[in-house]
Amino acid sequence: MLTLNIITELRTIFRNYWLAAITLILITICLYAGWNGQNHVNRHEDSIVAALEEMQSADELMAARLDSIDQGLEIGLPTWQYPNSPTATGDGAPRVAAFPPGNLALISTGQSDMFNHYVKPTLTGDSFSIGFTELSSPVSLLMGNFDPAFVLVYLLPLIIISFCYNILSSEKEHGSLVLVASSPLSVRHWLLQKIAVRFVVLILILTICLLLMLMMNGVMINTDALLMILMVWLYAAFWFAMAYFINLRGKSSARNAITLLGLWVALVLAIPSLISQSASTFYPVPSRALLVNEMRNIQAELDKQQNEILDDYLRNHPELITRDADESTAYGWWQRFFASKDLVSERMAPLLANYDQSLKKQQHWVNQLSFLSPAIVFRNSLDHMAETSTAHYDNYRQSVMTFADEWRDFFLPMVFQDKLFTKDMIAELPAFDMERSGLKSPVSTNATILLVMVAGLMLASLVMNRVGETEHLMQG
Repeated sequence: MLTLNIITELRTIFRNYWLAAITLILITICLYAGWNGQNHVNRHEDSIVAALEEMQSADELMAARLDSIDQGLEIGLPTWQYPNSPTATGDGAPRVAAFPPGNLALISTGQSDMFNHYVKPTLTGDSFSIGFTELSSPVSLLMGNFDPAFVLVYLLPLIIISFCYNILSSEKEHGSLVLVASSPLSVRHWLLQKIAVRFVVLILILTICLLLMLMMNGVMINTDALLMILMVWLYAAFWFAMAYFINLRGKSSARNAITLLGLWVALVLAIPSLISQSASTFYPVPSRALLVNEMRNIQAELDKQQNEILDDYLRNHPELITRDADESTAYGWWQRFFASKDLVSERMAPLLANYDQSLKKQQHWVNQLSFLSPAIVFRNSLDHMAETSTAHYDNYRQSVMTFADEWRDFFLPMVFQDKLFTKDMIAELPAFDMERSGLKSPVSTNATILLVMVAGLMLASLVMNRVGETEHLMQG
């Protein structure tokens, strides 16, 4: 009976034009979304490559100018811009601190359209005021990007709903459910087999579409790519299990469609929005503009006390003392400037800690409530595998701030000891390296949550105990 039911369902599916329509729709939107996502990745890569090429050209020009200075030649620049000055080089030849796209970056834009993917820390800049945000289209931010994540999170459930909402109700409305009820197979098991067959058929088509999309865009099919496909299966299984549960209620096709669409709105749109808004309400993040403004206020206050600040600074850093700084010289001015900068950083530390803590609390709040929506769980996994999650960009920001301090520490002793920058030091300049050891993957946890959701729906469907179940399903 099982084999006959499966064969009958397969024949029904393949004779129906709906399967051809679904296949065409999936292929079209997957390939277009992949192309769109890859274009976004290419723009990021191209801008990083251009920045690195510009840095290399600047280094070559700086080396040539340093050679000319050593030979006593004029280089056509004011003396304060000479590359042998550590302050001029520290500001004029910054390193590119880049966050290159990952192997699966095309599947989810995530936070990559909200944050810069490279910055250039300088000697006189403040690591906490580096612009990590970029101008984005308000329409794009509101609607999101048409990438594979958008297709899988938002559109795939709608396709599944349209494929499964009336499996049982259509049989009842056409009068053929009586024949099903007269067979030795229960209506519940008959429906489960039909749902399972449709799940396998749709998953096979979707998997082929995703693999084709990845290969056409040059993505390496590695463990992460296969894990991404597995997460797609689990997310699709949730919506098939939901369709099975709703079909078992025995309502009309119209009521099934309205109920499933209402659940889609609640689980995919409403609940994620409410969780996001509540996180922002309970744990508001200070505006970066306010942080920069606070930094300027502190700097203005400290400018009035620069002599005392310099004395205290040198008292705490005796290794930097080489000779007294004449206030009328550039050497003395830079001493007082960096001494006050150090004190500004100390006073800004609590504000920055509050900023970081608020971000972590927001993310923790979302993670704690993610079980309320499979869309949040699934999207979180896609963003992590694409390396475009909030955690990745926060880690990038922390790495840049650490590198900015390293860059400053490289030049600061030269400034205080009145040493010149030489050509040999170009090779010794600090290089940016993004630290990834602190990133923890949520994929296994999210996969478990989706499995529990699917199991919960199936258990609720199987233990749904009604008196006269068959008569109830036939009557609705």
